[in-house]
Amino acid sequence: MSTSDDIERQTVVTSNEIKGVPKQCQLAASAHDEENLLPVVDDVPFPVWLLAFVGAAERFVWYGATSPLQNYIQHTPSSKIPGVLGLREAAATNIVNAMMAGGYFATIPAAVVADTWLGRYRTILVSALIQLCGSAILFATSFPRAVQAGAAESGFATAIMLIALGSGGVRSSVAPFIAEQYTETTPKVKTLKSGRKVITDRELTIQYIYNVYYWMVNVGGLSALITTVLEKYVGYWVAYLVPLCMMALSIVPLLAWRHTFVRRPASGSVLPQAGRAMVYGIREGFQMDEAKPQKQQEKHQRQVPWTDTFIDELKSGLLACRVFLLFPIHWLCLNQTFNNLISQAGQMVNSGVPNDTIKSLNPISSIVLTPVVSRGLYPFLTRRRIRFGPMARILVGFLFLTLAMVYTAILQKLVYSTGPCYDQPLACPESDHGHIPNQISMFLQTPIYVLGAIAEIFCFTTGTEYAYNQAPKTMRSVVQSVWMATAGVGACLAMAFTPITKDPYLVILYSALAGVMAVTTVLFGIFLGKHDRRKTLLP
Repeated sequence: MSTSDDIERQTVVTSNEIKGVPKQCQLAASAHDEENLLPVVDDVPFPVWLLAFVGAAERFVWYGATSPLQNYIQHTPSSKIPGVLGLREAAATNIVNAMMAGGYFATIPAAVVADTWLGRYRTILVSALIQLCGSAILFATSFPRAVQAGAAESGFATAIMLIALGSGGVRSSVAPFIAEQYTETTPKVKTLKSGRKVITDRELTIQYIYNVYYWMVNVGGLSALITTVLEKYVGYWVAYLVPLCMMALSIVPLLAWRHTFVRRPASGSVLPQAGRAMVYGIREGFQMDEAKPQKQQEKHQRQVPWTDTFIDELKSGLLACRVFLLFPIHWLCLNQTFNNLISQAGQMVNSGVPNDTIKSLNPISSIVLTPVVSRGLYPFLTRRRIRFGPMARILVGFLFLTLAMVYTAILQKLVYSTGPCYDQPLACPESDHGHIPNQISMFLQTPIYVLGAIAEIFCFTTGTEYAYNQAPKTMRSVVQSVWMATAGVGACLAMAFTPITKDPYLVILYSALAGVMAVTTVLFGIFLGKHDRRKTLLP
């Protein structure tokens, strides 16, 4: 039996199995074990799977609702591509970006509420109910009669605000909450069926949990495939009924298994303390060690309510926030799949497939490739004791995203080089009033979504894992929200590109994004690569 098969079939040595068994089968690991035994992933608790389903359901609703939005906003009911509001590409792109920014920025107040008042479980539950209300309004106001009665615009505006608010609340807390369900902090010795002894590793287990979470999130992302087909062939009201039903279903495990979850109480006043500590550190030349109790007593005769450990954990959280500073560029590029790439597909020959359906290649690629990375590449490196740290993983993800943007720019150039309308797709007389696209296949976009999926596997899962590992226990939702808010900044940056988010300037747009992403990759490697030299996990 191979080593990889051993790891797949590993069994935990329980306390019952220890009785009467030689001492080398001990449950607790010694220092010698930690140094010499192969580290492996521990068993994943049942609540992790429940919360992974909740996270996947929330993403099902988000992608299912947002994927048809570009067409819903951009086109009219009489257009070749079905729509409702008819506000054209630039306005549609801005509105979609604004919704995405709102959803990501909503994570910050939601995180504060979770960490200081409601706790993570209640925040997730309340936020899911808010998102359910938004989904219901979007469904109700997308009926043809509601559109004819003029309810579409006001209903749409209300719905996207509620969906964004609810989504932000769920996302800010579900990621730290899912990892909190794994409570083991002490390495354990495991015996494989082959007789080989290995040792559990908390960092590897958290990494695996977030890879599972990301995989299920991408299963939820397949909702875009369903809703975009329904949008074209049945209508928007049916398309939006699907995420509404899934949102209602996601609340069931939260209520049915509410006593199963590990629920940490809200921390109350810890955020004001963190704010005070940071102010003291800034006053001392951005030296957080100067905010420690002994330093404050010696220099200012000041008693402070925190400990040295609190300051050390706060420093770790601030380091994570510094790592996230370059991520808005990552999201700026990745979020093109929600708007401009959908419009690009609409300019190409689609062979009967809706133009906003092809973006489902991203979650499909992620579903296929995530196990290859998490159960193939990572164990391969671990067996050879090659540390593939979070900074290295993010750097690899940035490289793949740069390649995706380069390919996008080349593809847009090919679109503009093809008739009948060349650099004015669907806008020339030869297009038969926008019904004949440029004669180039929409499926040439496939590499963009595959490369983007690989980038996400290395960047999204690592960023989420890093935010959890580096955050103080009492501020995990807040640090997670800072990580999520970088996507909101990316959506805001996208609005700055509005003047060139139209034909014939899209080659310039994608070339600029490729260049900015390349520079970001280099800067990340130079300034942040060094942080892989040490373990990143807080106890």
